[in-house]
Amino acid sequence: MKYIIGVDIGGTNIRAGLVAPNGKITSKIKARTETKKGQKAVLRKIIDIIETFPIKKVDSIGLGVPGMIDAKNGIVKYSPNLPLKNVNIRKLIEKEFKKPVFVDNDANCFTLAEAKYGAAKNKKNVIGLTLGTGVGSGIVIDGKLYHGRGNAAELGHTTINFNGPKAKCGNNGCVESYVSIRGILNRVKGLYIKNPKELFELAEQKNKKALKLWQDTGSYLGVAIANFANIFDPDAIVIGGNIANAWKFFSKEMNKTIKKRALVKDIKVIRSKLGEDAGILGAASLCFS
Repeated sequence: MKYIIGVDIGGTNIRAGLVAPNGKITSKIKARTETKKGQKAVLRKIIDIIETFPIKKVDSIGLGVPGMIDAKNGIVKYSPNLPLKNVNIRKLIEKEFKKPVFVDNDANCFTLAEAKYGAAKNKKNVIGLTLGTGVGSGIVIDGKLYHGRGNAAELGHTTINFNGPKAKCGNNGCVESYVSIRGILNRVKGLYIKNPKELFELAEQKNKKALKLWQDTGSYLGVAIANFANIFDPDAIVIGGNIANAWKFFSKEMNKTIKKRALVKDIKVIRSKLGEDAGILGAASLCFS
C-alpha cells in the first residue's frame, strides 16, 4: 500500500503526517517553523520533516501553505507569515525526493479535508472558513477545489461595512476586520485582554462586555455567511480556526443573523471536526484528488 505525506506549513509550526488512502494518519510530526531564520532555513526544515517518513512507501507529497499560491505550477507567490516569495516549492521538493508534489493554499486544504473526511463528509459543495489571525477560506464544488483563475475564495476580503476599519488589503470593512483574532481584539474596549483565550475565559465568567463582543462577532459572521450562501448555495459551511473554540458564545447570534438575511434556507453551518489534523489531511487530499 502506498502512502501520502501531507505537510501543513504554518507561520509558527509545521505539521506533517503519513496518510493512508482511506484518510487515516498513521504517524505524524510537529516542529517549529523558525521563520526568523529566513527562506533557506524554512525550506530546509520542510525537507528535514519529510525525511522523517519512510519515503520508499510514499507515492506523493502534498503541501498546504498560507498565502497566495499558484496551485497549477506549485509556486508560493506570497505568504504573509512565511519568508517565501515567488518560490517554486513543488519543483524544489520534487527534485529532493523524486516524488510528485502537489501544493495549495492552507485554507483550501482545510476545506477539502472537511469535505472528504470531516464535518462535511460526503457533501459535494462546501465552503470552509478558518478564523485565526486572519480569515482563510476555500470552496469545494462537485467535490473539487474551485480556484477560478488562480486565487478564488478570498472571502475574508469581501466587504460587509463600507465605513468599517481599513484591512491589511487596503479596503474598508472586510470580513477579516471583524471576525479574525486581530479584528476582534481591535474592537475590545474597557477590557484588559491580550488574546481570544482571555476573552473566552471572561465570557465563561458571564462578563457582559465579553459576551457582547462574541455576540457581535457572531452577527458579523452571520452577515458574511448569508452573503456567501446567497452566491454559492452550498451543502455546508464549515468553520475552523482558534475563534471556533468560542462557538457556544457566537453561534446563536450567527445563526439568527443568517436566518434573517439569507435568501436560501436551511443553511448548514457546522464546526470543524478535524482540528489540527485538517491541514495534514487536506494537503494529502491534494494528491488523492
